[in-house]
Amino acid sequence: MRPRKILSPPASLLTVALLAPILPAKGAVLNPPTDGVLPTLPSKSVTAPVVALQPLGAVDPGVLATVAGYVRSLLTAEVEILPPRSLPDSAYYAPRHRYRGDDLLAFLDRATPPGYSRVIGITDRDISVTKGLIHDWGVFGVAKLSGRPGVVSTFRLGASSSPVPVMLARLEKVVVHEIGHTFGLPHCTSAGCVMRDAEGSIGPVDSSTGRLCPVCAARLEELLGRRS
Repeated sequence: MRPRKILSPPASLLTVALLAPILPAKGAVLNPPTDGVLPTLPSKSVTAPVVALQPLGAVDPGVLATVAGYVRSLLTAEVEILPPRSLPDSAYYAPRHRYRGDDLLAFLDRATPPGYSRVIGITDRDISVTKGLIHDWGVFGVAKLSGRPGVVSTFRLGASSSPVPVMLARLEKVVVHEIGHTFGLPHCTSAGCVMRDAEGSIGPVDSSTGRLCPVCAARLEELLGRRS
């Protein structure tokens, strides 16, 4: 399993992909952390963000429900699972038989009703972005930094080879990671923080607590207007 990574398209579109540097232009609920990482964010003092989970293609409803519950409890957000949509033909990259992340982000932004502050697509198909001189680099997920859309793929999370609880735990972490990017959180260097860059390997995902470290949790509170 070799997750891959990203580049920078136009500076006007900031995107971030898990396992990659920040880009210009891209069931088992985890146990509580034991190393000082905050378990949840403080209770909200303003309207909670509304996060949509958009299945792209066939995605197990039980998997979606588990991820929705995890996001809901961790980020104190409202989460809604949308009806499934087909993956857009316009995003398909035939030479590698996978889907381009930037095109999926654009599709999700266009297709999702404006009432949702964030939307995360979930698919079992492989996705990719451009990284440096590499045009087609496979990733776990990609999101628009401080924007609305993100997309996560189970293809590189062991969906076909790992036990279901392992794949679910990885998916929960990657979804929260990409949501963090949409709210403006960059990669973090703190051990165990869910915003840590996976650096091209599934290892950092597995070693993550699945929670935000205290610094990232406080920063997200500020970004959401819950703390002055």
